[in-house]
Amino acid sequence: MKNCKNLRFAFASGASALALAAASPGWAQDTGFTIEELVVTAERRDQRLQDVPVAVTAYTSERRDVLGVANVEDLARVSPSVTYTNNDRLSIRGFGRLTNAIGTDPSVALYSDGIFSNSMADAATPSLFIERTEILRGPQGTLYGRNSIGGALNIIAKRPTEDFNGEVRAVLGNYGTWRTDALVRGPITDGLRFLLGGSLERREEGFFENLGPAGDSSAVKRYIVEAQLEADLGENITARLRYTKFDWDDSFGVGNVHESITSRYDTTSPTGLGNAGLYYNPTFGFAGTNPAMTDPYKISTNQTSEGKLSNHERLHLDLTWDLGGMTLKYLAGYQSYLYDTAGDEDRSSRTGLFSVPTATPFGAYTATGVSPDQRFFYREDQKWYSNEINLSSNTGGPLRWIAGLYQYHQTYAQPQGQRVLNDPAVQNPINLATSGPAAPNPMGNYLFVDGTLEVDSYAAFLQVDYDITDTITFTGGIRYTVDEKSGTDSARYVSRTNTTTTILAAAGIPAAVGQGIAVDLTTFAICGGPTIASCLANPLYANVRELSGGGLTRDLSGDYDAWTGTLGLQWQPDSDTNAYARYSRGYKSGGWQASSGLAPIPYADPEYVDNFELGLKKNVGRRFQLNSALFYADYQGFQAPLTVVLDPAAGLTGSQFVNLDAVSWGLEMEAQWAPIDHLQIFASYSYLNTEIKSGCCFVDTADPKALQAGARPTGVVLPDGSRLQTLVGNRLPITPENKLNLGLNYTVELAEGDLVLGATYTFTDEQQAVVFAQPGFRSPSNEVVDFRALWKDADDRYTVIGYVKNAFDELAYQDFRTGAPSASGIQRTTLKPNFPRTYGIEFQYRF
Repeated sequence: MKNCKNLRFAFASGASALALAAASPGWAQDTGFTIEELVVTAERRDQRLQDVPVAVTAYTSERRDVLGVANVEDLARVSPSVTYTNNDRLSIRGFGRLTNAIGTDPSVALYSDGIFSNSMADAATPSLFIERTEILRGPQGTLYGRNSIGGALNIIAKRPTEDFNGEVRAVLGNYGTWRTDALVRGPITDGLRFLLGGSLERREEGFFENLGPAGDSSAVKRYIVEAQLEADLGENITARLRYTKFDWDDSFGVGNVHESITSRYDTTSPTGLGNAGLYYNPTFGFAGTNPAMTDPYKISTNQTSEGKLSNHERLHLDLTWDLGGMTLKYLAGYQSYLYDTAGDEDRSSRTGLFSVPTATPFGAYTATGVSPDQRFFYREDQKWYSNEINLSSNTGGPLRWIAGLYQYHQTYAQPQGQRVLNDPAVQNPINLATSGPAAPNPMGNYLFVDGTLEVDSYAAFLQVDYDITDTITFTGGIRYTVDEKSGTDSARYVSRTNTTTTILAAAGIPAAVGQGIAVDLTTFAICGGPTIASCLANPLYANVRELSGGGLTRDLSGDYDAWTGTLGLQWQPDSDTNAYARYSRGYKSGGWQASSGLAPIPYADPEYVDNFELGLKKNVGRRFQLNSALFYADYQGFQAPLTVVLDPAAGLTGSQFVNLDAVSWGLEMEAQWAPIDHLQIFASYSYLNTEIKSGCCFVDTADPKALQAGARPTGVVLPDGSRLQTLVGNRLPITPENKLNLGLNYTVELAEGDLVLGATYTFTDEQQAVVFAQPGFRSPSNEVVDFRALWKDADDRYTVIGYVKNAFDELAYQDFRTGAPSASGIQRTTLKPNFPRTYGIEFQYRF
């Protein structure tokens, strides 16, 4: 941002003005235009938000409608210290993860009605079905535990009611957007209630206009079905059964379908880059141009991107039993889904076979019948279930407590890779060792990796709150967790390139046949030799075995356990003041980097965070509210997949998990102010200072010679010219230093109802996508402005909302990456832009 210093000064001045105004008694009368009091369940019991001694941001369904918070991207944009990068990875205060590779866990947990979810998909639920959304910042290692080292996202659904009521909604917007929601709930008989709902959503035109023959990217086609039954089983027991089904058939979704490659096509290199080096360059000699070079929202492909969620089922059971002085709760959940994403790997609309003239040390030839139709594909096949039983006090005395037991089981498969269509050579490769046929490859995969995972996790926890005096409360909590993981890691490489031809010739196969032959290169690529014996002789691969369908596999396993907990003091001298000091320890289990090509050393140790926090929540009347938190976090063992040196003498490198140490400290503030009737001003600000404290020595594959600004070379140069770098002093990824959200709502009272006019401004500082600090991984700062008008009739039956999001069409990026340079010096720059300007109108009717 050009005037970042001025913006910070203006915000500081504005915050000071708010504080001074709050001290003035002139506007503190209660007239009905006051700040809403929220009740949250952040500490697993009902409490006023202002009484909770942790950093929490909460949004009711109504508040989300007023602010225009419709999805997880919106939640991240308007909440302090929270980021999201459209790849199912939420980060809070710098605690996130850099890979979705199977064997790794999220760092931010999502809980839907107390049930842990292994995906952020639930955060995309329309607000009609949501009672409240809570974002807990910092480690939640006592009451939540699993994968909550950075924080937790709580989604609290609407429940059945004693009285019959319902609501229908309809949305129309640009890009061919429309959505219909419906919800009805009420009694069936005495003591038995129901809820039924559904949503159907379309975005017919994608955000990425496809100038080629395929469809646009980032179009949406989704539906949701929700059903609940709630029963009173006697006077003191209430049970609820909840079922939800999601289905997506998008050209948008988490992962790599909401992105564009903005560099020009490489038309000179015979082979592709990275994994694409297993096949000839699909744009060699291509005369077309990449439209994303001038407009990142334009692409040209002959394959429509896919983001498909299918077979999604979620089943939830909760039971609450009032025992008189204690409450017993049982929570059980089951969830399963298939998620597929796929798209055009060559990022061009080129069709038709072509030829590549090439040369090797064993002779020149022309490879014929080369296909430009390359595809990437990725699948998640997940199932998990959990059970929790907890017992808590419900008396009004000075001692409050909750104790519980938790169990979780997960199975997961993650096949993915790259393939080429219409090339019989790749479909029928030869065996490098025998020169005869290898296992068939009917899908044409030149790269296929897979991983399976089975997880069992168990935990016991206890938290106690004790009122030392009328104003001072002590909190102590402890949790013990055991994680058991097992799985497999598989890979197959099939290659057809000039490099493959050289290998064939060295093995005694004439070079000329390389023009029409592909070879199963798995053992050579991984172990350096043509047979499994080459692997078994290498201690890094002594546990691999051959698969009957081609490729290699190995077993992986690990057991982890940890004690986590919290200690805190809370001071509440009056009902409007809450000051607290809190220590919390978080843990995330160790794991491995599977489904990534049989990395030589795949394992990573667990992560730990020691977080120290001071907080102040202050109300002045019901007109001004300021919640603030100052924290310092010692981050030990941050799991990062990096290119490491395996053999310095030979310059041999490979992908490996490493554990880094870092610190993160910062300030968070959230304020609401109603200076006069009809006007409400709100603001949030976060400052994050993060620094990696250990980590050496690594090769940046996008800048192997460490020539870019921000590189930190160590002076060690490998035989291939690559220079090792240290990471010490770099920022943690996805941590904008400054993040600001400002907004206001003004209510116009009319005889027919109320008209609320609103505007929101958000500023997000620049941020790195990875642990290296070069500019090719840095998303620039951005400013986004939204406008909104909401009319509600006097009887609260009708609502009409008009909205414009990203009103000035700011080109902002969730993620920004530069690929490795090609032989011609061309780099692939990958962008995940924010949503462009969208606008529309929403109708709501309640009965």
